[in-house]
Amino acid sequence: MTATKAPGRPAPSERAHLTLAEGLRALDQGTLSAEAWAQACLERIAQRNQDVKAWVHVAGEAALAQARAIDRRGRRTRYEGAPIGIKDTIDTADMPTELGEPEIFTGRQPTQDAPVVTRAREQGFVLLGKNTVSRHAIMLPGPCRNPHDLTRSPAASSAGSGAAVADFMAPLSIGTQTAGSILRPASFSGAVGFKPTLDAIPYVGIRSYSRPLDVIGPLCRSVEDAQLFMHAFVGDPRFAPSPESGNALRLGVWRPRAWPEAEPAAQAVFEECLSRLTAAGVSLQVLSMPAAYEDIGDIQDVIMAYDLAREYAHIRRDHAALCDPELLAYLALGDTYTDADYASALDAADKCRRAFYDIARDVDAIIMPATLGVATPAESTGSSVFIRAWSLLHNPSISLPVGRSPEGLPLAVQLVGFQKEDPKLLQHARRVESILGNRAGET
Repeated sequence: MTATKAPGRPAPSERAHLTLAEGLRALDQGTLSAEAWAQACLERIAQRNQDVKAWVHVAGEAALAQARAIDRRGRRTRYEGAPIGIKDTIDTADMPTELGEPEIFTGRQPTQDAPVVTRAREQGFVLLGKNTVSRHAIMLPGPCRNPHDLTRSPAASSAGSGAAVADFMAPLSIGTQTAGSILRPASFSGAVGFKPTLDAIPYVGIRSYSRPLDVIGPLCRSVEDAQLFMHAFVGDPRFAPSPESGNALRLGVWRPRAWPEAEPAAQAVFEECLSRLTAAGVSLQVLSMPAAYEDIGDIQDVIMAYDLAREYAHIRRDHAALCDPELLAYLALGDTYTDADYASALDAADKCRRAFYDIARDVDAIIMPATLGVATPAESTGSSVFIRAWSLLHNPSISLPVGRSPEGLPLAVQLVGFQKEDPKLLQHARRVESILGNRAGET
């Protein structure tokens, strides 16, 4: 397995190119050591981070020491020795966590790990460092750049997580999503992003945006990797990767109201995917969605703006001079929403959740576009119009890097499943991936 070099981006080493699943198999077979895998990732970081800026803290010495200790005594868990990055909104007791606000939280050092980090340590993952977060940890551009084109955005707010994984600096990173912060960075940078059902993994010890929306999930380079992550962090044996089922697959197709706004390349890739799925025997059913579903984005924005205005109130009060005008405007918008507005939005979301079971009762999952198009210029982080609905409704969703634009930039499709049926969605995604291919490993 040798990665091919594309103009403008150096090819990674074979070890850095390994997915989580491939690396774990090599560790099991004794053809790879934990130290060699960590070293390959750190060498790639040293080679690329100056340009991509996907890491704000690299724990190189600690990671190598941990990997060497694993090699000396032997691996004790299935995941021991696998390198991982952590979004810099997630508390780590041995690394700074500046929450995407280096001017406000300069050198902030938590005294204890977030539970998801504790779990990573228990499972033996090798912590490489902290991944860059977008400005103010929201939808504003930050220092990170898209690894395919440094003039373009890796989206927000798990920008560094998506860029690091897509640029072969780590096989896996822990991200979070409130609107589109896992799936959009994955889609823009050419990785796999999975947003689980709300509360599948405890959201504690992490910068909070909106309690009804905040979710933890992986950015990685294959559906199998997403399954392995969920198996490691949830402990549910149903996530363990298994041979693909030969059962017939039924997908519902949704082209939302914003579909005509999608770029021609994104529309072409989506339609091509539908043709390939049909040719492979997948049953496709175009869904007729209730009118309320076209307003989900507006409902989600009321909830997020209302909550963010309250979560960020101390920042606006104490550090207004360090806040971007766009942040202050968004917080001011949140202040205009009353408790009654918020309650009404939550009620509307509940109605949409109940309606989903009737809408999708005859399909296994929904397939739809992930983004309006390719990564935007770096001055913008793009739109989450096709993604944010599932943050609001709590359905698990996954982005699959299936295509490229004429200029070679990643394009993705999105699969959506039923609440609390995350293992089934990943099984279906594995089947779709086998048909459509996975372009995350391309340089």
